[in-house]
Amino acid sequence: MKQMVVAVGVLGMVLMGWQAQGAERIIAVSSFAERSLSPNMVSVNVEVWSKGSTAKQAQSLNASEFQKMKKSLDNFKIKKEDVQTESYSLNPEYIYDQKTQQNKMVGFRGLQILKVTLHKTEDLGAFLDAMVSSAAKNESGVNVNTIQWDTDQRPQMELAALGDAVRNGRAKAEELAKAANVKIKGVSVLSHGVSVTEPPMPARRGMMKSMAYEMAAAPTEVMAGQIKIRVDVTAEYEIQ
Repeated sequence: MKQMVVAVGVLGMVLMGWQAQGAERIIAVSSFAERSLSPNMVSVNVEVWSKGSTAKQAQSLNASEFQKMKKSLDNFKIKKEDVQTESYSLNPEYIYDQKTQQNKMVGFRGLQILKVTLHKTEDLGAFLDAMVSSAAKNESGVNVNTIQWDTDQRPQMELAALGDAVRNGRAKAEELAKAANVKIKGVSVLSHGVSVTEPPMPARRGMMKSMAYEMAAAPTEVMAGQIKIRVDVTAEYEIQ
């Protein structure tokens, strides 16, 4: 579904009288236009974690958990180019020993963070459940941190909103010129900016769940909402 909202605001009318030699007279206006549409893709931030008494153990557990997650990716037919490892770490973990008043190493923690993009937004709820269903142990698991809605139609929507904002800004400037008994001679300055408002991230029921609870619980439902693309335009028109 596509919607359009257009609004125009006046910054003001500048310089109402001629000054010495070629003084510039302008009308300055600001305007904006919005386009709304449903997202057709979503990116999920997935965290594969593990911990072990040795670095090798933590690394091995992380690799094993990753393979389980990879099977879920294959089940949802997610392409390789839609999965990107954003970071990988394998670091020692410490706790503070009150008795010795020193940090004490208690093991190692492995962490791999991936960005997974789904092009079927209707699969998101089932995908989230599949990601956390393996997190039944205290030594390794999968967390889902954030999701980000998007659309591959954004460039077209930005251009359409840009045209709307410019045209309506011009109409307002012409109305101001008419009221002030002057004429628009040309455009002196024209600039724009783009902002995108995404639907809020759905709340998860708890990232670490036992398998028995996972099977008994209702499946996760998410609401895609609408992506709003707003283009702001500032223009200065020369008048005579």
